[in-house]
Amino acid sequence: MSEPSRSTVIGSALILAGTAIGAGMLALPLVSASTGLMPVMVIFAVTAFFAVISALYAFEANVAIKPGCNLYTMASSTLGRIGKVFSAIAPLGLFYALMSAYFSGGGSLLAQYVQSVVPGASSELCVMFFALIAGAFVCYSTRAVDLVNRIFFTLMIVTFILALISLAPSVRYESMIHTARVEYLSVLAALPVIFTSFGYHGGIPSIIIYQKKQLQHIPLIFLLATLIPLAVYTLWLMAVMGVLPEGLLLQISQSSGATAYLISALSNDKNVHTILHLFSDLALLTSVLGVALGLFDYLANLLQRADTRIHRLQTALVTFIPPVIIAIIYPDGFVAALGYAAVALAILAILLPTAMVYVLRKQAAYENPFRAPGGTVLMSTCFVFGCIIILSQFISRL
Repeated sequence: MSEPSRSTVIGSALILAGTAIGAGMLALPLVSASTGLMPVMVIFAVTAFFAVISALYAFEANVAIKPGCNLYTMASSTLGRIGKVFSAIAPLGLFYALMSAYFSGGGSLLAQYVQSVVPGASSELCVMFFALIAGAFVCYSTRAVDLVNRIFFTLMIVTFILALISLAPSVRYESMIHTARVEYLSVLAALPVIFTSFGYHGGIPSIIIYQKKQLQHIPLIFLLATLIPLAVYTLWLMAVMGVLPEGLLLQISQSSGATAYLISALSNDKNVHTILHLFSDLALLTSVLGVALGLFDYLANLLQRADTRIHRLQTALVTFIPPVIIAIIYPDGFVAALGYAAVALAILAILLPTAMVYVLRKQAAYENPFRAPGGTVLMSTCFVFGCIIILSQFISRL
């Protein structure tokens, strides 16, 4: 692999990994409070496996139809009218739900930081400022998102390591042990948010376009984009559950403004508080960059906007204004939005790609330079996993 190729492969993997990490870092301890560490680790492993497999299915279908085309084009070519409906609704539901969650969480964290310097600063203004930062880079170009995301991602990892070092002396093994009986409904409630935490799939067409001259590296990008969040989530969850008693974590998970409350509860001095705030803001910023890039390219294609400055600005307005409004109206909707995003993500990332590959492979003349591993059994298992995620979300709400 040449140096430029290695650079863009790593950059692409970091865009996707950064897309995933923002949601999981803040929501995972909250939804895992009543489940315990070990059941969550098992769900991590299963979810990571299906995240990679479903991404490879999406890549196979994309290459077969037209490299870099959006989900609507792919579904229209293979699944007919039903595919058109779901492929039109699912991305918008996913992207807008995720971005409203990130703006809500990011605005809440930024407000606490800003209000310590400027008392009385409006939380609504913090949401808009957080969105403005992300929107400026996405509106400019994908290359700008790549380069800036590398900087933010590197800073995020540095602050993450500093946070782990700061929390390490307070970690107690006894705190990680879940003393109560594990309720299956708690596991079901955690599954949608955990799956969303590995949900970089909305940005796959953008990455395929970006890597159009070296598509052979795409599977490696997906693998790296899954393993990085898996490692980070495991360390983060162990640190949080090792520091905070089970009862306190449950109390935080049921409180208003849970993300900000979680950061405050973990902070035992001013320096740790600052590190955790920086880390949380960077995690959300890298995540929103990846999601916003996917939504931006999707809307540009859907609305037939050209790659000119005025058209990119028009697309940016449609991309960012709706989730900002939702985040301002529902400031405490962070975890709830992630859960509902899981329904759209399961359709977009698992059900549609699996169904498309199944239909394509049934064609007698089907040829493709790339074929995802596994046959009908693995495709069926992957499809069932997507259905379980959707059912889990509705059962947990009931």
